[in-house]
Amino acid sequence: MPKIVDHGERKKELARALWAVVEREGIEGATIRSVAAEAGWTRGVIAHYFRDRDDLLLFAYRLALQREQELGPTSETPPLERLVGVLLRALPVDAQSRLDFKIWLGFMGRVADHPALAEAVLEEHQDYHARIRGLVESCIEEGILAPPWEAARAASTLATFVDGLGVMAALDPATYTSARLEQEVRDFLQSWSPHGTATRDASLPSPSDSDAPSHEVRD
Repeated sequence: MPKIVDHGERKKELARALWAVVEREGIEGATIRSVAAEAGWTRGVIAHYFRDRDDLLLFAYRLALQREQELGPTSETPPLERLVGVLLRALPVDAQSRLDFKIWLGFMGRVADHPALAEAVLEEHQDYHARIRGLVESCIEEGILAPPWEAARAASTLATFVDGLGVMAALDPATYTSARLEQEVRDFLQSWSPHGTATRDASLPSPSDSDAPSHEVRD
């Protein structure tokens, strides 16, 4: 009998091979040839599943977003902590998210010359914005946050702020440690607190105390 091939799983295997190459060689090292060698397959096999390198990168990027979402806080977590968790998963706060962030940065360097790729990445980013907006709305309804704008604009501002933090972490990782990134996110949200109360956990160390986030955002 002919061997039954799980094409969905094979595409995921290729994406995992790409992640391994990016972690070792950076985004520029992630070529069709290098990914094929990492996976132990021919370039022809990759061509069967992906049109080109950008198509493969986009698939790996989408899997990374799905992975980060799964690692985020659960629905039982209070809305403010869920919001903090979602924002932190978009930043390079641990080994896995640093790898995912490398892929994101690689896309940012290509979208200017590839309109179709830019459109696809924007679509994924809009889903991320929608998640933030929903959590901001919950925080507003519960009286936890009182941003100066409606929820949609507040969510867009938060996403832009976090994108900027990510760029600074890429430029100066020694300063923008995991603890520093969490502190920046919490301080920003604190400025929207209706009563001026701190939104950060009292147990959160100062940025110099630890490189690991004090807030647990995983299940």
